[in-house]
Amino acid sequence: MTCKYSILLLVGYLIYVQGDAFFTRQINNVHQPILGLRSSFDQPAPASPASVSAGRQNRRPQQQPVAPVARQDLVPRAAAAAPSVPAAAAKGANDLQRPIGGWDQQWNNNNVQTNQQYGPTANDSPRVQGVDESGSGSGLSQPPVSTSPTRPPAQKNYMEQFSSKLFQQIATRAQQKNIVYSPAMVHSQLAMLYIVSHGQTFEELQQAGIFSVDTTKVSQDFLSLLSLQQLQNAEIIVASKVLYNPALGQPNERFPKYALTYFNTEIETFNPQDPRNTANAINGWVRDRTKNTIKQLITQSEIDDQTQAILLNAIYFKARWANEFSTRDTMPAKFRMGNGAAINVAMMYNDDVFDYAELPDLHATALEMPYAGTQISMLIILPNQVNGLTQLERQLARPEYDLNAIAARLRRETVTVRIPRFRIEFEQDMTEPLQRLGVKEMFTSRSQVDAMLDKPAMVSKIQQKAFIDVNEAGSEASASSYAKFVPLSLPVKSHEFTADHPFIFAIRSPNAVLFIGHVVQPTQVA
Repeated sequence: MTCKYSILLLVGYLIYVQGDAFFTRQINNVHQPILGLRSSFDQPAPASPASVSAGRQNRRPQQQPVAPVARQDLVPRAAAAAPSVPAAAAKGANDLQRPIGGWDQQWNNNNVQTNQQYGPTANDSPRVQGVDESGSGSGLSQPPVSTSPTRPPAQKNYMEQFSSKLFQQIATRAQQKNIVYSPAMVHSQLAMLYIVSHGQTFEELQQAGIFSVDTTKVSQDFLSLLSLQQLQNAEIIVASKVLYNPALGQPNERFPKYALTYFNTEIETFNPQDPRNTANAINGWVRDRTKNTIKQLITQSEIDDQTQAILLNAIYFKARWANEFSTRDTMPAKFRMGNGAAINVAMMYNDDVFDYAELPDLHATALEMPYAGTQISMLIILPNQVNGLTQLERQLARPEYDLNAIAARLRRETVTVRIPRFRIEFEQDMTEPLQRLGVKEMFTSRSQVDAMLDKPAMVSKIQQKAFIDVNEAGSEASASSYAKFVPLSLPVKSHEFTADHPFIFAIRSPNAVLFIGHVVQPTQVA
């Protein structure tokens, strides 16, 4: 029985914003945002003629197979519909519509549509009005001109550099347990806070998030995350919401339109006098956006009359492998943990063509496995030594080793792949890792997050909860298949990639790291 390898990832993300008696300043001169940018849409990858799998039957391990996991419905071929934008908010976005620098956008009730006019025009200006280039922060501004309609090539990417820095802060303090979280969601919420802050808070967020001083460019970059929901061969839901306490502030006049347009974020009130129903409503929203996998993100004890606002974020992802795995090839195997102990795991097997590279400077090997019909893939980095995970994670925090740079070194090779099934549930308070990266003032009464509400806001806590399940779950039949071929230039020799000790994984597109984590103890089998 041959099944598509499926993956389910999701995350709930939460920021508490507390009211403070010291906050008395009012907000003035917030620049009005307007449309006029084009998000980068992922295009389905073309299918190729088949030729690789010949001889595979003769190379399978001759052992008793592990029982397959319970069947689950595979993700439908059509993408899930993007969340509907409320009519009033959509009308507000229409009020902002205006062509800029060759891009002409049309807003409707579902998403942002673009026309086919690519590149700059004669009317383009080298400098977009409304952008404060002083680095002091200007709140909500006009988006810059995009000069390319295509995805950027592999290069140094500030989103990936931030992901690596934050991962090192979290991973080095969780060496003995499996972890997974979404750096893209953390970065997205920091970007929103960055845009509505100024002064020292603005500068700290800029340095930690590696953001441009051009806040509208930041808006444009994160708008591209929403385009992932348009993929036809994967199911992706990205959703955000800001809940505010009306007794402690009202939304800035332009913030709701800006948040909806660039971050797909809805703005609503909550009742701090009814924490039970407020918590139930929040958890219901999270369950709905994560397909009922994350059932609780907040408790009623965490809500009181000093809670000024709550920022929620959720992402759900499910897709098929482009290269097929078979449950018949999954065998029991030993997995050696960093402490020297060994456990029995279900080791999946595939002999196919993958992007692969040996990384002698990192004392590691990398393998990238694509998802069918998308530009999203799983990158696995395996240290050469059983106890080499900690050193590898330290090195990956350096700018020259962001994941785009590593992916650029990969080449198409014939590879015999063995990776274990794994399932991870992980909850992380992001406050301390962000403080270690230099984000400090927004967690104090000196916070200058002051263009979101009509009163400055102090962030008291940032919390994320995530889940990942990697296995061969799914049905035997599939409407889409992946045919593969071996270029003539490939060597006859097959490389070996056996993840039988702790490793790093990342689910990524060329523009962002959706999920990252490490596996130190996969799911055990008898």
